[in-house]
Amino acid sequence: MGKMENKKEKVECKTLEKLREKKKLTPSEIQFISSIAKETLKFLARNNIPLVPENYLLWFEIFCYILENDLKLSDLEIMGLFKTRYPDIKEIENVLVELEPENEELLHRIVAGITEEIEDLIHTLDGHQISLKQKEDSVKRIKDSIKDASVKDVLAFVITELQAIRAQNNELKKKLEESNEQIKKLTKELEKSKREATTDFLTQVANRASFDRALSDMVKDFYNRNYPFALLMIDIDDFKKINDTYGHQAGDYVLRELAKLIKQQLRARDIIARYGGEEFAILLPGVTFSQAVKIAERIRKSVEKHLFRYRDTDIPVTISVGVAVMRDGLDEVSLVEKADNALYLAKRSGKNQVKTDLDVELEE
Repeated sequence: MGKMENKKEKVECKTLEKLREKKKLTPSEIQFISSIAKETLKFLARNNIPLVPENYLLWFEIFCYILENDLKLSDLEIMGLFKTRYPDIKEIENVLVELEPENEELLHRIVAGITEEIEDLIHTLDGHQISLKQKEDSVKRIKDSIKDASVKDVLAFVITELQAIRAQNNELKKKLEESNEQIKKLTKELEKSKREATTDFLTQVANRASFDRALSDMVKDFYNRNYPFALLMIDIDDFKKINDTYGHQAGDYVLRELAKLIKQQLRARDIIARYGGEEFAILLPGVTFSQAVKIAERIRKSVEKHLFRYRDTDIPVTISVGVAVMRDGLDEVSLVEKADNALYLAKRSGKNQVKTDLDVELEE
């Protein structure tokens, strides 16, 4: 209808609430959700808002409200509606919030649930089509065997109606199949965007933002249930010299190869991230101080022994490593600072070695 008259009115999405309550959806509701998905995607792309699950779920709620209330709003008015719903988010164009576990589960349920419902409906329609065709054939046989013209006319009408119902079912099935494909495509796009938003493009390990979230989670876990973890800060020795001597493409090769090599030394639950430039950070959950030092030394040795060969040229590569273990009284910032200080000590002490935050304390 018209534009929003009261900008302070509560922004609610009844369809999303139904999904949260895990209620069964009707075919028209599935079509409606598909429309919300399309409008949400178009708006995000049009306004250069990162298409990641976190953002998608926020804006899905906004467009659900808009479509439920048949509002005709400009992009600027939609931005204003978003601010009304999420007043704490300042930069709409770059909004990227951490998705709470229950909302992440909801997002997966929206996609999986709708896909399952659509496939069930398609299967049901196929069954109905077979039944309708059988009935149509049966009525045709009866019509052919009857000579009464008036009865034949009635049966012809019944046949026409059955054919119309089958045509409508075919059209509905086609739309449901299209919606299913769009939702599956959306799922792939969201998963791809999620990977891109959390992965360093060059090295294909976690990026700095993803590392910061993981570190924050581990610190909370440490204080909630005293679960230990260690942090390794790794820096490539004389990386500028590698770039200057062999070229920046060779430097990129070294970064990629180093990330791959380090990943091979780690467990599945360990987290490696490109922290910045030629620096990497590793989170090691559930390890003691001595275990962390052993892992750091193993990584250092593996890099020293590894043949970094780029375009028939061998490039000597070594790393320096700083180790810090989470302790009472530390937070994310102070833990990174301790690991950084240990890394700088390794650099000052001649490079290609492992130092710990305890080494730093002893030197002081």
